[in-house]
Amino acid sequence: MSERAEAIARKVEAFIREAIVPYEKDSRATPHGPTDELVREMRGLARAAGVLTPHIFSNGTHCTNREIAIVFKKAGLSPLGPVALNVMAPDEGNMYLISKVGSADHKRRFLAPLVAGEARSAFFMTEPASD
Repeated sequence: MSERAEAIARKVEAFIREAIVPYEKDSRATPHGPTDELVREMRGLARAAGVLTPHIFSNGTHCTNREIAIVFKKAGLSPLGPVALNVMAPDEGNMYLISKVGSADHKRRFLAPLVAGEARSAFFMTEPASD
């Protein structure tokens, strides 16, 4: 395991255990997921703690896949962890994809708000018509 991944994972684990686990009993953590208000609140805490979108660095580089697995495992210590840290699907995969193949305009319009935790994305798939 890389020292970088270990350091990020330790920081994420401490944040999840101390700041996010208590929210599991919050009435805004509904059976259908956290309310928008709760998401904004948790992400504000994550931003202040320096763990919002912890796998993407300010220079635009990313953790390796192995490092991501180590960090995201700690995010999963709470069911609210991935959304609080902005590492949940489909946003995480879409951030990766846009960073690799998106134009400069795509990165400005779509990637920057995703990385900042200010926007959400979606994944759509179609199937061929069956006869």
